[in-house]
Amino acid sequence: MTADDLALRGATTADLDATAHLHIEQLPVGFFPDLGPHFMRRWHKTFLDSPHGVALVAVCRCDAGEQVCAFLFGSIDESAHLRAVLADRRCLLALAATAAVSLLRHPPLAVRFLRTRARPWTRRLLRTLTSRPAAPPARTDPVPVALLAAVAVRPSLRGSGVGARLVELFLIRAHERGAATAELVTGAGPDGAGAFYEHLGWSPGREHRTRDGDTVRSYRHRVVPAARPGTCCDERGADPR
Repeated sequence: MTADDLALRGATTADLDATAHLHIEQLPVGFFPDLGPHFMRRWHKTFLDSPHGVALVAVCRCDAGEQVCAFLFGSIDESAHLRAVLADRRCLLALAATAAVSLLRHPPLAVRFLRTRARPWTRRLLRTLTSRPAAPPARTDPVPVALLAAVAVRPSLRGSGVGARLVELFLIRAHERGAATAELVTGAGPDGAGAFYEHLGWSPGREHRTRDGDTVRSYRHRVVPAARPGTCCDERGADPR
């Protein structure tokens, strides 16, 4: 199967079980995947619900219907997307409740959470839930910055070009909505997808260590309509925090 055998479209809620499991299988780095498929499904849904989110899937059609073979999640204005998610208290409570259940079921994960994330995440959640709804703050950046949050492709389709097509479509949508640049973070070294993004014209930035001790590298890309890129050997995506 090649990229031409697949259909690219916007993701729907019916796709989220498949994207959650594919994310955990192909992008296991970070804390969110360790919280399990129920949490990942809710996190992916934030990109569907936000007016600033981008949620794309590549599907192949078979006798059983459509099968999700790849996905991309991101935002065309990351600051506005985060504000929209934080302003949705029902969404925040659902994410927190799902994460809490996972932590209770997996004590080592709970210990890791307490050591690396409990204090800042709890402060942010309490501040958001107890504050009065306010008008969105004035934009400090004149032009929005898009964020490519996650891309994953089934191993059987690596090198087919489907990951490149998803990234291209993301950049086109970001351009249409007025973003000037796009950013992402992926693992540094051979376990990351840096070679894939550099092949597509992304410029590497600085490296840093995450709360979990993983070394990651940031990348940037000017947001302009892109010519269709070639294929590449690896099409894993950005790190999910």
